[in-house]
Amino acid sequence: MRDFTKKQLAYVSFYYFWIIFLVACIFHDLVYGTVTGFTFGYFFALFYMIARTRSVLRLMEDLDDYEPED
Repeated sequence: MRDFTKKQLAYVSFYYFWIIFLVACIFHDLVYGTVTGFTFGYFFALFYMIARTRSVLRLMEDLDDYEPED
């Protein structure tokens, strides 16, 4: 498991919240049969947020490896 600080966890939780929210929006539209243009927007936004979350996690891992030279 990654050892994140509280500040990093709060930052990453923002991305996880939006992924869960977008999945809920997509399922709501699919279950109630109200698929519109917004549903497709949610779908593409979901993939964007997943990609963004992966890049943020990779960036945080890279920053953990960096030790400043004071």
